[in-house]
Amino acid sequence: MLREKLIDRHSATARHEFRWRSREISRLEGLSDAVFGFAVTLLIVALEVPRTSGELLETMRGFASFALTFSVLYLLWYRQFVFFRRYGLEDRTTAILNGALLFVVLFFVFPLKFILGWAVGRILGAGKMVRLPNGTLERMIRPQDVTPMLTIYGLGIAAVFAIFALLHLHAYHRRHELRLTELERLDTLQALQAYTASSGIGLLTVVYTNVVGLFDKTPYELQGTLAVTAVFFLAMVAILKRRLTRKRQRQKLVDRLIAEGALPQGDPEA
Repeated sequence: MLREKLIDRHSATARHEFRWRSREISRLEGLSDAVFGFAVTLLIVALEVPRTSGELLETMRGFASFALTFSVLYLLWYRQFVFFRRYGLEDRTTAILNGALLFVVLFFVFPLKFILGWAVGRILGAGKMVRLPNGTLERMIRPQDVTPMLTIYGLGIAAVFAIFALLHLHAYHRRHELRLTELERLDTLQALQAYTASSGIGLLTVVYTNVVGLFDKTPYELQGTLAVTAVFFLAMVAILKRRLTRKRQRQKLVDRLIAEGALPQGDPEA
């Protein structure tokens, strides 16, 4: 089973890593697995069986967006898996926040696939028009829908990372009960900061898109592309810079704990 393999791998290789306080699958995790599995099923069910070679090729053109959507869902599942392994929390607050995460994931399955499909299509030079079942042609993204659409996506991004931030904040508040070590407290705070910053990126997208929409009453597709591109690259620069800072902070703490004899020597897994 995937969970068992990940647990065994962690136990065999981790030295300066976070202790895992839970090995058994709780009811919360069982429900989460079912929901994530259902989300992936929705992606598969949405794909109709091709009836002609042309339809087959058209379906294959959607493979990239399907793969990207699946990857996003898998990464969210993995981060949730790591959280439960590290802290083993099953209290009311954790259950509520986990339920909110599952709700957002299910709600954004199809919107996520749509925007990724549109982005991949633009990169591959696909047309902006789609043929509806009744035979009419329509733009994939209507100009008047750019601002509300990007607002929805920005709020979705902010919601997902805000929930992860709240989960880690809750775990940090219970650090004494969980007996977190100094290194584990640092890792928890760094995760909290990273998720908070990622949530802020989603909110920044919302603000940017709506400010642009105020200056132009008829927002067009290019505005959305520029908004997403600008925010993405600014976010990547900030995340990479923060990642290097976090790694140096963690390495400095590990070196000090090794010198004090609180940790065994060896290469830490940052």
